[in-house]
Amino acid sequence: MAIQTVNIGTTADDGAGDPLRTAFDKINDNFLELYAVSGAGSGNNIAFSGNKIISEDSSGDITLDPNGTGKVIVATAAKLRFTDHVDNAIGHVDASGDMTFDSNLSFDGTTLALNGTMTVGSQLQFTDNRISTTNSNENIDLVPNGTGTVNFAVPSQTTVGSAGSASAPPARPTTYLKIRVHGTEFAIPAYAVS
Repeated sequence: MAIQTVNIGTTADDGAGDPLRTAFDKINDNFLELYAVSGAGSGNNIAFSGNKIISEDSSGDITLDPNGTGKVIVATAAKLRFTDHVDNAIGHVDASGDMTFDSNLSFDGTTLALNGTMTVGSQLQFTDNRISTTNSNENIDLVPNGTGTVNFAVPSQTTVGSAGSASAPPARPTTYLKIRVHGTEFAIPAYAVS
């Protein structure tokens, strides 16, 4: 409904304006429309209090619902504050569209924690500079594609400690490294540096 303007005539008491009943009927119609679109009045949820839009019902939601392809635009001057939050947490949206704040961020089976730990799937974990498995006795498979190889970019040396050199290692290795190549297990001899 468009706003209804009360005709007040040209001069005071000239009799050209709306009769009292017609004038107050327009005023009532205008107020009814304001109440309907503002959410004010009995049985409604939204109210304005100072500079706040509040929900008067206990646990009542406030829904911002633009029409068609309209957007909800919040002019925040580059800051948006959530009073209910976890300090220094990551905000994320779940499948229902609810945004929560947590010290862990999960997506597609990957959990990223703010303490430096990332878990991929349910078994592989990255913590700082360490790669480990979360389950006991699980293997870590390094599988390059095609003719690719696994490259370990580690420092090299020409001696194996006081017992010998690279060309004449000690008779007995200090330990053996257990690896698996295409499903076959091997033991690689290893020598202590000192």
